[in-house]
Amino acid sequence: MRIIPKDRKLPRGQSILKKLGGRGVVTARAPEAPSPGVPRGGSGANVHHKIFNGPGDSTNRVIDYLGDNPLTTAQLRLVFWGSQWGLAPVVPHLEIVADVESIVGGPYLDAAQQYGVESAWVDRVVLRTDVEPPNPVSGDDVADLIKDMIDNGTFPEPDDDQTTPIYVVFLPGQSNGMPLQIPAGVIGSHSNYIYWDYDFPIDIDISNIYVAWVSGKNRQDFSATFSHELVETMTDPSGSSWQVEPTDSSNWNEVGDVCASTMLLNGVNVQSYWSQMDNACVIPDTLHTTYTVQWIYRPDHIEWLGGIDQDGRAWQFTREMVMIRIRAGDQFIVKGASRTSTVGIYYLDARHPYLATNMDGASDDNLLSLPQHPPS
Repeated sequence: MRIIPKDRKLPRGQSILKKLGGRGVVTARAPEAPSPGVPRGGSGANVHHKIFNGPGDSTNRVIDYLGDNPLTTAQLRLVFWGSQWGLAPVVPHLEIVADVESIVGGPYLDAAQQYGVESAWVDRVVLRTDVEPPNPVSGDDVADLIKDMIDNGTFPEPDDDQTTPIYVVFLPGQSNGMPLQIPAGVIGSHSNYIYWDYDFPIDIDISNIYVAWVSGKNRQDFSATFSHELVETMTDPSGSSWQVEPTDSSNWNEVGDVCASTMLLNGVNVQSYWSQMDNACVIPDTLHTTYTVQWIYRPDHIEWLGGIDQDGRAWQFTREMVMIRIRAGDQFIVKGASRTSTVGIYYLDARHPYLATNMDGASDDNLLSLPQHPPS
């Protein structure tokens, strides 16, 4: 990699990469930015955030907004580097692509909406089986590969893209028949680089590019590490957007670094990440949440309802919010001694909806039989 000093002119017809700041890593272990320090809400009623508190999962952490925009949207360019991907890979590359598409097409990024992230999708997939990674390989080697692929026209020049790309390079287990040596203690990483391109006589392009690399011994490793790097690259692309305290300008302390639990999401292994909104490590999983109603507030008619959700967390909503969530697909139930009733929306007339449990002839699972008290 070559770095151009500030007082030196760019070579004619050449492109240069300059690494900026530090890096975000995953260690080998089990449109506008939001206002500073104020994470926004997720998509709301129709996505459930599963909370984790296992080994390596943080609690009561604080996340700081450092001033730069996250990536609201991103197009993913997946590169499989090395001849092993075309011969006898540990995991067929098409299985990894399918897992990536499942992750970005499902609810996984929902909790990242509070940090300004909206969506990502797969733009293209490239097999680079014609060249082997150097052994050992570094993050800068991965960035040089991407630079060469931009230079040879495999990828557009960054200033031609309408949506910011993230280049994700999947490393093989071997290079030239020998086990590939990756940075010690690290199984994935992401960094940002300045891409300089000069075409005579006056075309000078200067752009940020975001590069991640992922390794793994099996399909579950690849998908979990990819999910980690995806959410971190989008929430903290340059090390100056969202970091968990204590923040670090060199070794970025990001939303995936303070969590460790994984689970199968739509059959794909993904890693949890920090949600300030939930004050926990989470994985957004199901598309709906079930709320158990344990009390109501009914001075004249029902105005407030409260209870616990499917994870045992306390909640209290106005009648109108409960109706909104029911229409979005969430479920509210009342548990009796021997049966459970569902809360539904009923109408006195076209303009007057109200909440009630289904009529089953029992009284102990009736909404109006619940204890009453005002909201806290």
